[in-house]
Amino acid sequence: MNPVPAIRFVVRSALQNILRNRGIAFASLLTVTLTLLGAGAAVGVVSALDTVLHQEETQASVLKVFMADHISFASALNMEHTLALEPSVRTASFESKDQAAAQASSTLGLGGALHILETTGAGNPLPASINLHLRNIGAVTRINNQVSTSALLYPGPHQTDYNKDVIPRVQHYILAAQLGGAILVAVVGAVALVIITISVRTAAFVRRKEIEIMKLVGATDWFVRWPFILEGMILGIISALLASAVLLGVGLAFGSGGSLALGVGVRLALLIMAGLVLGGAVLGSFGSLFGIRRSLAT
Repeated sequence: MNPVPAIRFVVRSALQNILRNRGIAFASLLTVTLTLLGAGAAVGVVSALDTVLHQEETQASVLKVFMADHISFASALNMEHTLALEPSVRTASFESKDQAAAQASSTLGLGGALHILETTGAGNPLPASINLHLRNIGAVTRINNQVSTSALLYPGPHQTDYNKDVIPRVQHYILAAQLGGAILVAVVGAVALVIITISVRTAAFVRRKEIEIMKLVGATDWFVRWPFILEGMILGIISALLASAVLLGVGLAFGSGGSLALGVGVRLALLIMAGLVLGGAVLGSFGSLFGIRRSLAT
């Protein structure tokens, strides 16, 4: 059996459905475009927020272990080597008292105060440290508890720069952002699916007599379904392209420094647009499939 005539019929019928029901098709196209526009914007916002939170997570995953002033350089290097062997430690680096002073001078503006202390004979009050970059934020508490028992650490309550309140808060924000983004995208997708289903169901109701005739002459249910599925897919793809064009235009208008608005990179923007096109095609297909079921069941 030659499939070409059947394919031509499906394509022609889908295009005829859109042209015959231009009002319904336009309303569906506009609504789905706005829905996908919201979905794309939501993904961009969630992605930007996720980037910020992961930057905070990276900063919170750095642990400074302050060393006592009386220990030797060899002891500090030995401890650095031991901590570097920990599976949860990405890198470990030793920071001398002079390096700590230079860092404080450049980032905190304490150069004048440190200079006064040194000229008065008080010396550099900043301790040397071993800076640990951990692989994940969840290991910070464990490593902190592990090193706090060492006699090589700076005496007093502040042996590390660990803040027990920061870690849970950052983890909570990351989880909330990921969960909220997933729920938002799922809701928007469900709305688009319902809109396309209603649109195709309306088109099927308008063509109910034609569908009945096709079934009477021996057309299978799938032969009747395919024009509607293709119609929904076309509307979904066109809506996705329109939404992508609007998002790209807004991103270019408010972007700077080689990035789009909200700091979204070009690669992520292309992924969002590709996802919208794929999502529009899938939602259009499934919406049409659900919308035509009632007409075929009668």
